[in-house]
Amino acid sequence: GIKERVEERQISQLEEQRNTLKVDSSELQRLSPNFNEKIDEFDPEGKAWHKPKKAPKYTNRNGIYFYFQSVKDIPSNFRFRLQYHADDWLFIKKVQFSIDGTAYEFVPSNTETDSGNGGRIWEWFDERMSTPSELEIVHALADAKTARMKLIGSQYHKVKDISATEILSMRQARDLYLAMGGDL
Repeated sequence: GIKERVEERQISQLEEQRNTLKVDSSELQRLSPNFNEKIDEFDPEGKAWHKPKKAPKYTNRNGIYFYFQSVKDIPSNFRFRLQYHADDWLFIKKVQFSIDGTAYEFVPSNTETDSGNGGRIWEWFDERMSTPSELEIVHALADAKTARMKLIGSQYHKVKDISATEILSMRQARDLYLAMGGDL
């Protein structure tokens, strides 16, 4: 029936895409140990998420990192996550970066907030990166020697250094995505 023809076409397209990927197996072998791969056991397509092992496990921790999804080893959905944990609310509206002396700005489409644990607060966003200006920030952060960010809220702001470990993790996520055949 129609459903079978659609599934056959999807499988054919997936195989065609897999055959055109430029996979770098030596880079895959080098970078993969730095990531946790979590396969969605309920997804019939076998979607998997590739997240840096050094990324915070919980939202109530500070962190900045990239991660992505794959379907049958084909990378997609490259993402940028930022988490802010403190005593004072910012209600983050945008993030300005100073990366190796060059200024960039990122405006998330949605920032979420929560509180608890003795009055502590946390704010975070998790965004797909796909536009040319977003990808420019991805490459700048991944290739940075030094980087700082200014989290700008509705009334207040907070300046934070991005650590060498966070920069390395972002570089590894970008490079793993590319090594799997992704395009950024």
